[in-house]
Amino acid sequence: MAKPKEKELGGARSMSKGAKILVVVFAVLMALSMMLPSLAPIFAGSSVADEGATEQADTSTDDESTKEEAKDEKADETKDKDAKDGDKAEDAKKDKASDKVVGEENIPDNETLKSSAETNVEKVKKYLARLDEDENNLAALLNLGQTYMSWGYSAYSSSTTDEEKAYSKTLLDTAIEYFDRYLKLNDSATVKINRAIAQHYGGETEAAIEALKKVCEEYPENPLAQAQLAYLYESQFKNDEATEAYRKAVELDADDAYGVKSYANQRIIAINAKVDSVGDPGDAGIESSSDTDGQSELLEKLNGNDLGF
Repeated sequence: MAKPKEKELGGARSMSKGAKILVVVFAVLMALSMMLPSLAPIFAGSSVADEGATEQADTSTDDESTKEEAKDEKADETKDKDAKDGDKAEDAKKDKASDKVVGEENIPDNETLKSSAETNVEKVKKYLARLDEDENNLAALLNLGQTYMSWGYSAYSSSTTDEEKAYSKTLLDTAIEYFDRYLKLNDSATVKINRAIAQHYGGETEAAIEALKKVCEEYPENPLAQAQLAYLYESQFKNDEATEAYRKAVELDADDAYGVKSYANQRIIAINAKVDSVGDPGDAGIESSSDTDGQSELLEKLNGNDLGF
C-alpha cells in the first residue's frame, strides 16, 4: 500500500513545464494587483507635479506679460515727458526769437531815426545781457518793453514815409512781445496800459481801446487807465466818450497826486475849445502834433509814478 502513495507524490513533483509557467504568470498578476493601491499615490503625485509645473509656467508667462506692459507704460511716459520738454523748449525758443537787437539794422534814411537807434541799441543790449543770465528776469523784460515802446513811439512821431512807419511798427510790435512775456510771469496794470499804447501807435487803436476797457474793469481805482482810455477816444474824435473818461480820471485823482487831474482837465478844456471853434465834432479831434505831445505827457506820468498797481 505504501508504493502507490509514493507514486502520487512523485507525480506531483513531476508537474509539467506548461503548468509551472501558468503558476508563475498567475503569481505575477496577483503581485501586481496587490501593488496597485500602493502605486496610486505615486501616479497622483506625478499628476499634481505636472499641474504645478503648468501653473508655474502660466504664472511666469503672466509675470513676463506684466513686466512688458510696465516697460511699455514707462516708455510711453518717457515719450510724453520728452514731448512736453520739447514743447517747453520750443516755447522758450519762440520767446528767445525776439532776444536780438531789433531795429539795429535796416534803419530808414532818417537822421532822427538813426540818432534814436544809436541811443536805444545800447540800452537794449544791456537788458538782453541780463536776459541771457535769466530769461525770466522781470526787470529786464519790463525795461526792454518800455525801451522799445518809447523808441517806437519816437519813430512814429517822426515818420513820414511808409518805410519809416513800418520801421516804427516793428519796434512797437517788439515792445508788445516783451510786455506779453512779462505779463506771463507777473500781472501789472501799468504794463497792460503800456501794451495798449504800443497797440495804438502800431495801428491797432480799436484793439487798444478794448484792452484799456478791460484794464479799467480790473483796476477801477487806476486814474491813468481812465486817462489813457480817454486819450484814445480823443484820438478817434469820440469826444463825448473822451470827456466822460477824463472826468472819471479826475475823480480818481482828486488830489492830483499823480498829476492826472490837472492833465485830464487840460484835455477837457482842449476838447471843448475845439468843439466851440470848429463846431464839427469830427474836426474836434487833436491834430497829429498835439496828439503826440499829449501822449508824451501821459507816458511820463504813467512810467514816472509808482501807482502801486
